[in-house]
Amino acid sequence: MNFSQQLSLIKTLVPSGEVDSRMDCPFCNGTNTLTIKRENADLFWYCFHASCSVKGKHVGEMTMEQIHETVVMKGKEKQENDKPFVLPKSFVSVFSTDKCTDYLKKHHCMEAYLKGKTSLMYDVKQHRAVFIIKEKEKIKGAVGRGLNSEVYPKWFMYGSKSYPFICGDSNTAVLVEDCASACAVSEVCTGVSLMGTSLPDSYIPVLKDKFKKVIVALDRDATTKAFDISNQLRYYMDTEVKILEDDLKYFDKPQIERLFQ
Repeated sequence: MNFSQQLSLIKTLVPSGEVDSRMDCPFCNGTNTLTIKRENADLFWYCFHASCSVKGKHVGEMTMEQIHETVVMKGKEKQENDKPFVLPKSFVSVFSTDKCTDYLKKHHCMEAYLKGKTSLMYDVKQHRAVFIIKEKEKIKGAVGRGLNSEVYPKWFMYGSKSYPFICGDSNTAVLVEDCASACAVSEVCTGVSLMGTSLPDSYIPVLKDKFKKVIVALDRDATTKAFDISNQLRYYMDTEVKILEDDLKYFDKPQIERLFQ
């Protein structure tokens, strides 16, 4: 079935307006294997059944109301993203305390720091190892990890969560749950931290712009979330799911190489 025939049928399956749905595939009869997403006037579809090649993207024309809403929202997002993040005065060198360097070495982060792949600091006030979030050289925020059980919450976000923590320079990204795992995997691929098991919408344009392939690598107890994220990204790029028995921050370079190469 050609693109036009696919598009004609897909349009009959979804209502107007924003939609993100999953259903049985009418092309291969796969059960719950077809995902359809509408963003403004654009329509995406993908069947992840192994024997089905149905997928596509249709770029439509937006209504005047949609154009107005898009311009207004993008303006607000730009204003939010353009706000400079000022490093707190409590951020000092990671070498200020052995507690910080010990954490970074134990969780395979120090190598990425010493090779200049990431910026790390220590928050003397909150007693946290701090992972600096950068877009090129612009600081967008930071994520702090408590260095003992008395520091709550364990992970703390400084500033906005609109941009991901990225560590590495490969065009293959590995999506992981935390910043330490992103640093550890940067020895092989580029680590991108979700800071959880969900994919924020604001991360999708970043992933589209920077990477050719994304590997979603979450713990076994987040398997469903991993496949949900993969399905979100299939519209835009090559994706793969790798289910882990443990966080990548506990793996050394040879172990990570065996997983991803």
